[in-house]
Amino acid sequence: MLQLPPQFDGQQKIIPIAPDSLSLAIHKSDNSHETNALAISLRNSHVTIEKFKQIVAQLGCATVLDAVELERRAVALNPAANSCYKLSDKMITSEKMSNEALKDNFQRHLAAKAAQQQYSSSRAKLVEAERDLMWESTARHGASALERRAAAVVRAVKEADRKDPSLFGNEASEAVPPSGSRDMGGQFLTNRDRIEKSQLYKIAHRMPKGAQLHIHFNSELEPGVLLKRAKSMDTMFIRSTRPLLIPDDLDETEVILNVLTADTMTSDIFSSNYNPDHRSSETSPWMKFRDFCTFLDTRFGHDGLKWVRAKCCLTEPDVYSKEQTLNGIWARFNQGTRCFKGLLGYESVFRWYIGEAINDMINDNIMYAELRPMLLDKSIPSDDGLSQLSHSDQMNIVVEEVAKKKEQLRKKNKLEKFPFGLKIIYCTPRSISKERMVSEMLDCIKLKQAFPDLICGFDLVGAEDRPNPINFYRDELLAFTSTCKDLGIEIPFLFHAGETLLDTGGTSDPDNSNLFDSVLLNAKRIGHGYSILKHPKLIEEFKKKRICIELCPVSNELLHLCRNIKEHPYPQMLAAGLECTVNSDNPALFRSSTAFSSSLSYEFYQVMVGSTSMTLHGWRQLIEWSIAHSCLSEAEKAQAFAFWRPQWEEFCWWVVKEFGAAASGTKG
Repeated sequence: MLQLPPQFDGQQKIIPIAPDSLSLAIHKSDNSHETNALAISLRNSHVTIEKFKQIVAQLGCATVLDAVELERRAVALNPAANSCYKLSDKMITSEKMSNEALKDNFQRHLAAKAAQQQYSSSRAKLVEAERDLMWESTARHGASALERRAAAVVRAVKEADRKDPSLFGNEASEAVPPSGSRDMGGQFLTNRDRIEKSQLYKIAHRMPKGAQLHIHFNSELEPGVLLKRAKSMDTMFIRSTRPLLIPDDLDETEVILNVLTADTMTSDIFSSNYNPDHRSSETSPWMKFRDFCTFLDTRFGHDGLKWVRAKCCLTEPDVYSKEQTLNGIWARFNQGTRCFKGLLGYESVFRWYIGEAINDMINDNIMYAELRPMLLDKSIPSDDGLSQLSHSDQMNIVVEEVAKKKEQLRKKNKLEKFPFGLKIIYCTPRSISKERMVSEMLDCIKLKQAFPDLICGFDLVGAEDRPNPINFYRDELLAFTSTCKDLGIEIPFLFHAGETLLDTGGTSDPDNSNLFDSVLLNAKRIGHGYSILKHPKLIEEFKKKRICIELCPVSNELLHLCRNIKEHPYPQMLAAGLECTVNSDNPALFRSSTAFSSSLSYEFYQVMVGSTSMTLHGWRQLIEWSIAHSCLSEAEKAQAFAFWRPQWEEFCWWVVKEFGAAASGTKG
């Protein structure tokens, strides 16, 4: 019961907590500044000390120090009371409460089930409110019971892979992890062999993925296959940027391959007299590729095909060396693309490549793709090097080979695997002059007129930390748009934009970000968009105009925009309401180690392990956006969804059947 202080002199001062509510009477002694709870009145009607004791007892306040609890209960009756009255801090100091009383007081609050239940209920409502606002909520709410079960299975499989010591197993602990441990979602090239052994990767590979919207034309197939074909040709030549005399030269040189006539004058790349100048009319720096491979083995003990393949692709030392820089990795990447170019740039392999690329996509459960060839060079040679194939010749080959592949699928009753073939996005570098850009735009328009169902967009490519920004070509791009309108044709802009940390369009001014021009020029999609989160206004515009972002997570890691997938901003981009697709960019240069590159499977795997909030429903939403934001016609998109949805349900059934035992007690 309440113990009255001895100095109580009968004087009372009533301080109302709130009108028609609980009021607290306090006494202030003549010789003390202490403030003590002495009496209570209800609805402004004063009561005696004895009545006050009874009320205090009923309210559960055992001592004078429990006036804190008295205040809390008064405020609970009327929240406005909180601003009307506050007990003296001196009353509730720990010095005036015994250890036992403090413990009893804490334990009573610890047993307050009502408050705990209210907190848990409020938390559950808050979590559910957040889930309802999540970017994948439409897919989740529309999921079938089978899909929800499959989502639970995928979540369980991901967790099992993470804990599996043969894969990752590097769980949070004070113990130093054993040698060989790796982080799930760590460095991609380091983890790739274990990714391929994981159950989650098997699921990602089996999944029907919709459309591949950002992949460069020459990089779908593993380069080793192309190198074998090149070595068998009498007209395949190679040149080096330096003579290869010592092992260091092998590391430092860049090599270029090209088809030339068989009687082309040759040089010995392994001679100190070798002149690498390929522009001089007086010298020829070329060596037959088959001879080069033989000499490389004899002089340095290297397999020529493996050595050149390493020049084409980014390796772990290239990417993760502590000495590597952002500009350095881009320079190395560009060397790889130049090396790769000659392996694909001749007639027979160009034709063969179309069918094999489609086979590769079908193997990876991709139903449609939009390829990005660099069309600055206006021709490729025939196999004998005696003639050249123009852009029109090349596009005719694409049309013929796609038709051939579709007919093969139709005969096998598998046309739904790749029903729409390929489309081509015309690409040209952003580093060229304005005069040459006009020529490129006119070539693109002519190809669109000649191949209206094949050419589907226009893109400016190249490292964005180097000149020029998109705005440099403002007049030319506006003229391009107006000319297309006059001709009644549609060639949407599908710019590379925001693939940068500096985000200055190759200048020193952030106002030159290519993302601004992507909005103003009404781009249909942009490639990468890594820097979009720096721009609150542009986020609004992207959402309003439904400009889709083509995510390329592995590419962004290997080109030093982030160190690993867990640092990639795609979860924040999605949470901001930006519509995105998943793409592989340059898979052959980044990751191929098998006959089939399975390029998009790696990307979907990465986005799943890179964010704890990613689910099977999220995968589904990304796939649906890939179809919705493609350059297919509306009728073709409807047909694509009609093909894809049964495949998705079959996939969910397979997931539950194959891995369902792992999902006991989990939720989707």
